[in-house]
Amino acid sequence: MIKGVIFDIDGTLFDFHANDKIAVNKLCDYVNKNFEIAGNEFCDIFDKAKTIIKTRLSDGGSRHSRTLHCQAALELMNQSPFKYAMEMNDIYWNEFFKNMKPYDGVVEFLQSLKANNIKTAICTDMTAYVQFGKLKQLGIENLIDVMVTSQETGIEKPSPVMFKLALEKLQIEASEAAYFGDSLERDIEGAANCGLKAFWVVMNRKVDESIKKYQKVFSYRDINIEDLN
Repeated sequence: MIKGVIFDIDGTLFDFHANDKIAVNKLCDYVNKNFEIAGNEFCDIFDKAKTIIKTRLSDGGSRHSRTLHCQAALELMNQSPFKYAMEMNDIYWNEFFKNMKPYDGVVEFLQSLKANNIKTAICTDMTAYVQFGKLKQLGIENLIDVMVTSQETGIEKPSPVMFKLALEKLQIEASEAAYFGDSLERDIEGAANCGLKAFWVVMNRKVDESIKKYQKVFSYRDINIEDLN
């Protein structure tokens, strides 16, 4: 009997990549205006900066810090991070948050879990401050009971540490939990290896159709409480 449902956030409860693209484009406009660097050139610089930080910080939520990504990008452009990094971080997140909306059916599904006394948790690879903000922006913060971030654990999914801490906070066993995530390796296989029933949130993405092991979620409106057990 399922007593709790654990969710990833980015790509699982909303379209992360669409919002990230919009936010990066806003940064491109800022960089073009202030440094006369073309948008496509800055995108390459920003990608390189993210790789630098994620390589330097091999695990944990801080490797996703947009402040660190902006700092590294400015250093690559020989510009002062002290003057611009915080402003660029704010530009990115303000634009990102402004365009956020939950996937269709997410709110109703979370409400149905609450109505059936099923506990809910977040298990996410990111910094806590930003993820709390995302839940609030999505309007679902009152529908979530607990959260675990990789900033809190110091290690990311698919490490069992993430899933086990979420279960500990919910005070349930792995056999009593379902997990919803968009990454096959990090979310779905990570959760399944810990004994959770995993639901692969694919929405409109193209995925390997030969993988039949996990139930695919194309819309939260297609998921009923009965499907969890």
